[in-house]
Amino acid sequence: MTQNPGRRFVEWFKDRFGLQTNVLRPVPEYTMNPLYWLGALTVIAFGVQVLTGLLMLIYYVPTTDQAYSSTVFIIKVVPLGWLLETVHLYGAYAMILLTFLHLFRGYFSSVQKKPREMMWVIGMLMGLTVMGFGLTGYLLPWTVVSKSATDVSIGMLSFLPAQIGPILTFLVAGSGSGAAELTRFFDLHIIVLPAGLLSLLALKLYMFEAHGAAEPPEVSKKSSKEIPWFPTVYLYFAMIGAVFAAIIFVAAAMFPINLPAEYTAQAASNYVAQPEWYFLWMYQVLKVQSFEGSGIYFALGGVTAVAIGLALLPFLDRGSQRNPKFRPLYTTLGLIMIAEVLTLTIWGYFSPGQIIPDSQAVIVNGGVAIGVAVVSLFIFRSKLKVPIKFPLHAMALPFRNRSITALFMIPLIAGSVCFANLVGSLTTDPVNPFLAIIDFVVLFGSFLTMARMMRNLTLQRERQA
Repeated sequence: MTQNPGRRFVEWFKDRFGLQTNVLRPVPEYTMNPLYWLGALTVIAFGVQVLTGLLMLIYYVPTTDQAYSSTVFIIKVVPLGWLLETVHLYGAYAMILLTFLHLFRGYFSSVQKKPREMMWVIGMLMGLTVMGFGLTGYLLPWTVVSKSATDVSIGMLSFLPAQIGPILTFLVAGSGSGAAELTRFFDLHIIVLPAGLLSLLALKLYMFEAHGAAEPPEVSKKSSKEIPWFPTVYLYFAMIGAVFAAIIFVAAAMFPINLPAEYTAQAASNYVAQPEWYFLWMYQVLKVQSFEGSGIYFALGGVTAVAIGLALLPFLDRGSQRNPKFRPLYTTLGLIMIAEVLTLTIWGYFSPGQIIPDSQAVIVNGGVAIGVAVVSLFIFRSKLKVPIKFPLHAMALPFRNRSITALFMIPLIAGSVCFANLVGSLTTDPVNPFLAIIDFVVLFGSFLTMARMMRNLTLQRERQA
């Protein structure tokens, strides 16, 4: 059969560059989905960070008297320096956000099952390294915001056991002076952490080539078509990578970096220290009244236990079932974790420096956990017998079922208002317990009503499919 010119060029290119014997294994057809490429997008974000970071290193000076001024010089004097700094900042945010998304996608897909247990552990270590990038890089501009937030994070290390805390504090912050802290963070950010992440990435890629991508629960390995890397997968990867990079550059152009004031002891005394958003949920836990003073050991111990439990998940969850519909315990726990992190982050953003009374912490966090658990239980107890799928045509359901959609807005608005009232009332003194209980009851009822309507919409979809 005569090949068209495009195909002949592809075959010539593959032959001349040795791509006929590609070292990368073919990709299953089910992985041609952006959700399967969250880890790859994180690697792209890391590449953007390396490129922009190297360009900034030409001008940046890591000393306490020049760190801020050299950053200002990059933003205001270097051609397109403001764009360079902003892309580096948003690239860091994207890298951290993608890490969280990649973690929870893997969690709900049960990718940690045999034989990929160690891939999960390596991935958790990579996630910890990414968080280290966020911590160390945040300090380098030497603003009052970044220095104060970093001091809060370093202060948490002092509450670790005496055998660990001082050693980690010295490794992270050096002798304790501002100059030593900045130098140590700079070295960690541009040398130690990149070397560690690249080593872990190489190890994970090696295991990935050995085991391949974890298949969806409803897809059989034998029935899945495999697609060669060149040119189809390369093109697909280039396309989603280009879209991802375009989003970062467009966001950077529309919302350029706004550098806070330079760090001084006087400026810091007038600033309420808060960590960045990716650590804010943990800081909010430490602000609970019972965790003040010696109680912080229990808070840090609880957060550490959750992290260790996630890292050891492959050895705790030994069942063979991978479909989240048939794993109610682990699915519900995952949903509760997501809801709690979001709630604590938003709550922490709107209550800087405030000590959280125990009653508020119990009502808000306990209410969120109970609400998510009840809705999850209700869904699992429903009579749906088929795995839940989310094809694109499901987006048309609200328009095909206008009556249910219109009614759905009533509990949605009522629940949103009551949730806002509940959070607002619990962050002000004195607390009105009667109004808080009413808001909670209405919020809980709204959740149940929306869950029932969502079930009806799902059943409508099954009948229309």
